[in-house]
Amino acid sequence: MKCIAIDDEPLALKLLTYYCSQLPSIQLLGAYTDPVEGISYIRSMQPDLIFLDVCMPDISGVNIAQILQKGTMVIFTTAHREYAVDGFELDVVDYLLKPFDFERFLKACGKAEERFLAAQQKNSPQQISEGKIISFKYNYQNMQLPLHAILYVEAANNYIKIVTAEKTYMPVMTMKAVEALLPASDFVRIHKSFIVAAGKIKSFNSTQVVIEGQKLPVGRRYLREFMGRMERFKNG
Repeated sequence: MKCIAIDDEPLALKLLTYYCSQLPSIQLLGAYTDPVEGISYIRSMQPDLIFLDVCMPDISGVNIAQILQKGTMVIFTTAHREYAVDGFELDVVDYLLKPFDFERFLKACGKAEERFLAAQQKNSPQQISEGKIISFKYNYQNMQLPLHAILYVEAANNYIKIVTAEKTYMPVMTMKAVEALLPASDFVRIHKSFIVAAGKIKSFNSTQVVIEGQKLPVGRRYLREFMGRMERFKNG
């Protein structure tokens, strides 16, 4: 996601810049202490996401959010709780109350990633409905991975692991978001932390599946649905 950050506090902006540098899915294009300069950049570059301080001189973050192009995502960063209502009314992605740590920042970015992927899916219905590829941001690049290459998906804190025979990708995405992109005809949830490609399963029982020599657990919550899906899959 292409992002910019606007905050009139240099130390807060420095920390936010550092946090962004730790996430491969975030491409921070600019960081501004002057909100007017930031607005100019928003209009010229049209970022996907803006980290926006609320209380700033001359113009507030709320005012900026009100004039943004439709579809631009906002995460408010502020030391003032009372602006949460404004954030709700403007449908911002999240509301980070200063001082916030990296874990809380990751959670907010995960929400933004879900919205970003949902928008891509909506704008490319033919591509998604055909079920041929999955698109995601990884190492500052837009990746398009063939679905047939995926062995399984694993939850990894605020990331997920998309595992193929050749490589493992770790985009900032939730299991809920990736599950929505994977066709149910080919992929099955076997555990709160695992989604597997049904056609890649070499063997299975009520407690585990084996894919490319890797043993993955079957959660009790998902057992009945998994067994039913495998039976339907076997019968074509």
